[in-house]
Amino acid sequence: NNPWRVVEKGGQGKAKDWTKEDMQRLRSLVDHAHALGLWIRFYTLNGYETAESQGWDEDYNFGSNERVSLRWRAALEAGVDFVATDQYEAFASMKAAKP
Repeated sequence: NNPWRVVEKGGQGKAKDWTKEDMQRLRSLVDHAHALGLWIRFYTLNGYETAESQGWDEDYNFGSNERVSLRWRAALEAGVDFVATDQYEAFASMKAAKP
């Protein structure tokens, strides 16, 4: 069970543009967990404008659907076993629509 700040310094609220280095760090964490025979989970990856908040914790907010969708896709591509989000319907739609 990992906070996103182990991938991006400062976590969701301070995340910058997604980079190749971020992806490499994420893959390294996933590969390490899997090499130990463990599952890996990250919490809580949300992305919304402040006006769209449904009482969700602002500390877990990337600030937009576009920014969180990049991280959701990266997590799936890297092999993350579990992604926690309050926006499970949007996450499921993104997963279903992935190329």
